[in-house]
Amino acid sequence: MILMTAYFKKQMDKESNRRIAADISAYGKEVIDSELFRKAFAQKHHTNTTVGEHTLNVTAAALRMCYALEKTGLRLDKRAVTIGALCHDLGIIGRYEKFENNRICCRLHPIDSVRISRKLVPEIDHKTEEIIRCHMWPLNGWMPTSAEGYLITVADKYSSIRELLYRPALPLLRHETAGMILGALVCGAVG
Repeated sequence: MILMTAYFKKQMDKESNRRIAADISAYGKEVIDSELFRKAFAQKHHTNTTVGEHTLNVTAAALRMCYALEKTGLRLDKRAVTIGALCHDLGIIGRYEKFENNRICCRLHPIDSVRISRKLVPEIDHKTEEIIRCHMWPLNGWMPTSAEGYLITVADKYSSIRELLYRPALPLLRHETAGMILGALVCGAVG
């Protein structure tokens, strides 16, 4: 029975991973195809991860939450969730040149992330911008204005805590699998 349970969990994880990759490909291709997103994998973040790995962890956690909430009848805007999650910390890239200290970075990187997201996704909507701007709540005082904004805030804190505790945030997005997912997306194997 235990082996069967482990088998079904592994199969569910594979299906969830396929769904996550498909949603990232459908809604976030402009972001993940950008040079800046590639640079995110060179910027250290939360001690053991990079901005890129953290961003994918947040995106996967947020999409998994969306899938769980769908089962209760709550429909969320997966496009806004995906783009918001993929862009939420891009303003951290170059942090040591841009921000005087961590407190200033914490407060201001969401504004820079919104500015960057407008360049990467020219048709970005106001809701997605708000998701990005408010993701540091309650630390920066900007409270989310949508269910999707709260979801990204929770996914960000969840992923950050797991990363800071030296645990792989999600099996899907350990360093080697983050590369695998990006490879599949770039090669067009998904979606």
